[in-house]
Amino acid sequence: MGAASHWIIAIIVGITVGVAGTLYFRAFRMRRDETQAGIAALSAVSWRVFIHMVLDAWSRRGYERVVDQQDVSGDRDFVLEKDGQRWLLSCKHGSAFVLGKPVVNELANEVNLKGASGGFLVTQGRITDDARPVAALQRIELLDGTALWPELRGFIPADQLAEIRAKAAERARQGTLLSWLGALVVGMAVFITLPAPRPAMQTPAASPAVAPAGNARTALPDATPLAAAPRQSIEEQRQALLNAVSTLAEVDRVIWSSESTLQVYLARVDGDAFQRICPLVERFDDLASSRIQLTPPAGSDALTRFRQCRSY
Repeated sequence: MGAASHWIIAIIVGITVGVAGTLYFRAFRMRRDETQAGIAALSAVSWRVFIHMVLDAWSRRGYERVVDQQDVSGDRDFVLEKDGQRWLLSCKHGSAFVLGKPVVNELANEVNLKGASGGFLVTQGRITDDARPVAALQRIELLDGTALWPELRGFIPADQLAEIRAKAAERARQGTLLSWLGALVVGMAVFITLPAPRPAMQTPAASPAVAPAGNARTALPDATPLAAAPRQSIEEQRQALLNAVSTLAEVDRVIWSSESTLQVYLARVDGDAFQRICPLVERFDDLASSRIQLTPPAGSDALTRFRQCRSY
């Protein structure tokens, strides 16, 4: 795995984190912030303003008020009518309310006493989960803060609604920016923690014959003329060439990395090694067109070079 692939992985991880953060803040957090601010705004209005908002919203649903009972305590029950059926509307004004099964049972009793078809329980507060199965059996619709805000936000003054949405959008923008900054940090961290790339090693096609540098250099002096024996096989010629190249002073070791590539590991970079290697290679007619790969010593700034001493 090279550095380029490390960068690709880091970029993919960073983009994934940034996109996930953007979706969270734009699709979820902004809506939640707007709802919370809207519930607070609804809780801040007077009872009379609130109940008019609710009645106007239900009027859009097709329900008309037929009875308006006023109660100094602040709890109001209203009888609504739609398609000839009566419905009971009960409102609890305030975000501090936590309404459970007893409140739903109480409203269900009122629905039965008044012969209504069902009812509505409305509050800016919260309705507990245990109340919902009972409400479903009694045809009572429950609307707490989260469900109530979409019903009533159209009745909030336009400038106040615009301010609520602007603040929610600003917080979403800030969160999105932070998520992309976090994505940058995460991407860099991934790049740093990935294992360092190892230099690519070529796998020989067959078990290569390696001529140890120390022993081979005594086998044949640099100036000794070389010639392939007439009956030598190709493998014998390859071994002979390994022994010959290994005698060069600047060569550390040499292998056949493939049938047509002679890989020479240099002990030092001293002039043009090809000028000393190619004459040795060209003495073997069957190997003269082999490709020579010069690999510089570790820590050297020199580049790996390739040459074909004789073309096919």
